[in-house]
Amino acid sequence: MTKDSDVSVDQAINETNDSASLLGSGAWQNMPYRQVTPGEMPGIEHLADVSDPPEAGTVIISYIDYSGTKYETGYVTDLADYFAKPIPDWVTTRWLNVSRPHPYVINQFRQHFGFHTLTAEDVMHIPQRPRVEFFDDHLFVVLRMLQLNKQESDNPSAGSVLDAEQVSLFLYDKVLITFQEKPGDVWQPIRERLLKENARIRKNGTGYLLYALLDAMVDHCFPVLEEYGDILEELEITTLEKPTPAILHRIHAVKRELSLLRRIVWPIREVIDHLYREEDGRMGEATKPYLRDVYEHTIQIVEIIESYREMVSGLTDLYMSAVSNRMNEIMKVLTIMSSVFIPLTFISSIYGMNFEYMPELGKQWAYPALWVFFILLTLGMLLFFKRKGWLGSNS
Repeated sequence: MTKDSDVSVDQAINETNDSASLLGSGAWQNMPYRQVTPGEMPGIEHLADVSDPPEAGTVIISYIDYSGTKYETGYVTDLADYFAKPIPDWVTTRWLNVSRPHPYVINQFRQHFGFHTLTAEDVMHIPQRPRVEFFDDHLFVVLRMLQLNKQESDNPSAGSVLDAEQVSLFLYDKVLITFQEKPGDVWQPIRERLLKENARIRKNGTGYLLYALLDAMVDHCFPVLEEYGDILEELEITTLEKPTPAILHRIHAVKRELSLLRRIVWPIREVIDHLYREEDGRMGEATKPYLRDVYEHTIQIVEIIESYREMVSGLTDLYMSAVSNRMNEIMKVLTIMSSVFIPLTFISSIYGMNFEYMPELGKQWAYPALWVFFILLTLGMLLFFKRKGWLGSNS
């Protein structure tokens, strides 16, 4: 088989010293199915565990067979036996979903469907750059699926954790295969739509199913962006009220995560565009307008990410300005205190000189009179500062 072409996220803010991390908490902790050794042979045939079946329950394989009027779903326990059975005549589309794939399972799929060993290697080795590859009888798509998962914590106010996992999709004439890193996805609404008889998704083929899955993945980016919008709003308020060094660290953490999020989403736009422009007819002309709609959504997501990155840069400037203003307030208070004590110190220093003939020193009323003068002088200076707007709420 020859290759025709190769196209190429914390929790919500609760306390000041918390980490405003979404991506850092989960998105980049998904380890590859297998660590790559530099210089090793390409493909998967040479791997030691490619001939050893995984433990029962490790890999979850589900299937959905449907047509316009009939629907069937279940789980595959014996993959070899399942592949030995032909697809029923009534089935117009078969969707095979594999969670936590193992080299043995991937190799069985490779042998049955005949996709390239390098493609099987890309399914195993994570992360891969989102892209679409066109082959003679199928196409291969790699994307990153973003989803917000509730953080496991006893604290009821704990925020969500952003998880980004790689999804690999193979599109054939009647079969769509999806490989996920682990169970759990954003496709439950698609499964519910497939339950409805004579629904549009049931009447169309694998190309429309592929569009529906891509559309769900792209649309799920909007709740993620809403979460970041709430974080930025809280950061702005906290920066104005309490610009501590911990806040600056959180601002830089969000800025770094938005850059990572942009790296995930940006290539998806290219993938959708190339699927829209493919000329082999696998996506179907009726599906092309829907792909264009998904493409517009990806552009909107990228624009929102760019606007959030600008907001983060503005928050950095706001933090520096707030810190400077606080420093100016502190210096103003110290300056006012110095201005008040300068004349008092001057007068005190005069009467502290050891001259023998100072008329006031012999008077009984001199000491209390001096204190009265000190108090009146201090109050007069404070009143003067108040009227000038250098002191109090008008400052």
